[in-house]
Amino acid sequence: MLTHEKGQQVTAIILAGGLARRMGGQKKALLAFLNKPMIAYVVAMLESMGNRLQDILINTNDSVGYEKFGYALISDNLTGSLGPLAGIEAGLASIDDGYLLVLPCDAPLVSVDVMQRLIDAVLLNEGKCAVAHDGERIQSTFAIFHKSQRDSLEVYLQGGGRRLINWYQDQAIVEVDCADIKEVFSNINTQQDLDLTEALFRDTV
Repeated sequence: MLTHEKGQQVTAIILAGGLARRMGGQKKALLAFLNKPMIAYVVAMLESMGNRLQDILINTNDSVGYEKFGYALISDNLTGSLGPLAGIEAGLASIDDGYLLVLPCDAPLVSVDVMQRLIDAVLLNEGKCAVAHDGERIQSTFAIFHKSQRDSLEVYLQGGGRRLINWYQDQAIVEVDCADIKEVFSNINTQQDLDLTEALFRDTV
């Protein structure tokens, strides 16, 4: 286990601010996944990391239903349907120092292994940011950033930038190989996705 020195603390943020249009505009994070809210699996995984994390935050613009998890709820500072970038900006604004570990609410199969690989990629290599790669593509909402990158992100957004991948390229982000565990990136955008991921979850437990 890594010892977090000053400036190296890691805070996790779960992105739950999406509009979920393909799920009828429901709060996707709170939809039942095998009889529990989908986000509950993500929260439990992060809690299992213990003192490897300084804190856990939830990014949402509607707090109803999220209070029961007992973590600070962080709303977007910026308006204009900016998607995950707005949640990342809000997270970076909310920490005093160190790193922000980012992951989505709709990936109930996500594992500690992915989180630790991202943390190792920056703490062991003295980098600023890293993103997971599943062997075929970047998984852009599984990433880690340093507090110092907030200013760059604000400039990018104020200049009209909207795509995560473009800002990542500007930051020379490190890609972390997760090809051997790519199934953990199963995310849920439709009812069919939900059904298939529940079946996959049953097969892994």
